[in-house]
Amino acid sequence: MGWFSKKEAPPKVPSEMSPIESVTYLCTAIQISDGQIDNEEKNIWLELVTELFPEFSEKRANTFFSEAQLSLNSKNNTEKKELVVELIERIKELLNAEQINLLGRKITDLVEADGMVMSGEVEIVQLIEEHLNIKIKYDLEI
Repeated sequence: MGWFSKKEAPPKVPSEMSPIESVTYLCTAIQISDGQIDNEEKNIWLELVTELFPEFSEKRANTFFSEAQLSLNSKNNTEKKELVVELIERIKELLNAEQINLLGRKITDLVEADGMVMSGEVEIVQLIEEHLNIKIKYDLEI
């Protein structure tokens, strides 16, 4: 009966994600937290993965970006928050201190990219600060 139906891939589990996948999902969560993704935000994410993972495949990274959007958009707010915490914990396992500091700096750029800092972005930043033990500085008045 399911011969012609397209089989969906099982949802990604953060504990099985690669470093670039984890970072992409986290950045995507920040980007969609205000209801839209603009080009500036996507460019900042691309700069981040380029700096963190110089050998990355842009095609593969874009696949992760698309998967992250689908996954996050299919979740309610509680599920999104739980996923973000799992992603942050995965990132803590995979990245070294220097990479985590770079991530923090780029998250500042990501949050400020569209000219306004939304409450959803602030909530994710607070989770990142708490779980990664870093301070992310951003301007609420932009």
